[in-house]
Formats: sequence, structure tokens, C-alpha cells
Amino acid sequence: MQPEIYGPVRYVYQETDDDIEIIIEGDSAWVKEIISDLSLEEKGWLQSLEGDKNTDSINESLISEEDNVGSMGPTPNPSSIPIVLRPIGSLDIDSKLDNYGAAAQEPPTIEEMAEEFDQLKQPEPKSGPLVQDPLPEAWLAELFKIGLSRFGVTTLSFDIIEAVASEKLAEMEGMELELWLEKLYRMGKLMKKTAGSNISFGPVPAWMNS
Repeated sequence: MQPEIYGPVRYVYQETDDDIEIIIEGDSAWVKEIISDLSLEEKGWLQSLEGDKNTDSINESLISEEDNVGSMGPTPNPSSIPIVLRPIGSLDIDSKLDNYGAAAQEPPTIEEMAEEFDQLKQPEPKSGPLVQDPLPEAWLAELFKIGLSRFGVTTLSFDIIEAVASEKLAEMEGMELELWLEKLYRMGKLMKKTAGSNISFGPVPAWMNS
């Protein structure tokens, strides 16, 4: 039995044989009422959409300790902050980031990703109540791991996913592959980024660790 969940939630229910998919998002009380009306209490999966459930309790703890805090140092003096004047648009942000070792990394090429991906051994298939394609999902997770650990990117373009991993993803390509990735996105397993006509997908941590 799932633990009680409060706040914003997502309910997902799938019936593969009849091609039924139900996704409901909203406040937990409202979503649970809908689930009850549809007699789906014992079916599907309910997951929280909140980031950190402990945030409120942490904040309350910090607030309650304010009275016990002594001097926090001298009163801030804005006049002591040096003023730097420069023409508008003259700041080279990229070079500044590079100086501090925080420059954005270049996205990997298809060749670089393929070289790393082709060296992988077959992973353990994904498991769970919402997994319909255990092995393709496992291969996709491995591809995202390469992007993050080897190249420092959190998303990969659709073109890279298709070119590098299509054969391992049940040989899906084109529209079929895009619809499959979109389905994983709607199930809360992937995140999606669009820039014009370019589409990128990235993993949701909970799915990667499942």
C-alpha cells in the first residue's frame, strides 16, 4: 500500500490490453476524489509533485531558532561595495565563467556518444508497476548516464537519442520513437526541453534510480 501523499500529485493508470491511459494532476484531495469516483483506488500509481517534503519543517525549525541567535555581525554597509562601471553589453560572461572553471560544456556529438554507448554491456531491465518496455527503458537510462557523467549534460537531443540508441530501443525511430519518449515524459519519467523545432529529453532522477 502506498504511503499517504499530500499536496500536488500525479495519478497514472494504464491498461495495456485495452490501450487505456489515465493521467490526473492536481491537489491530492481532488485527485483522490476523482480516483474514488472512477473506482480506481486499488489501481494505478500516485506520486508526489513536490520537490522536498521536508522544506516546510526545515523552515519552521530555522524560524523557531531565530530568538536564540546572537549577533550576526556588523550591519551591512552598501557604500563599502566597490562599484564597477562598464559599457552596456561589454561583460564577457563566458570568459568570466571560464576563469572560474564553470564554463558550460559543449554538447556531445553523435560520434562521441556512440563511441561510449557501444562499449556498454546489456543493463538490467527496468522494473516497476508502470514499466512496459523494461529493456529499452534501461538502455535509455544508460544513454543519459553517459551524457551526464562523461559530458556533463542533463538532456540529449532527439537526433542524438535516435542516431545512437535506436537499435537498442526496440529499433524505434522517427515518429514512433518520438511518441515513445513523449509517453515517458507524460508519465513523469523524463523531462522535455523545446527550443524552436529542436526537442531534447532528460531523465527524472527518481526514474533513473528505479
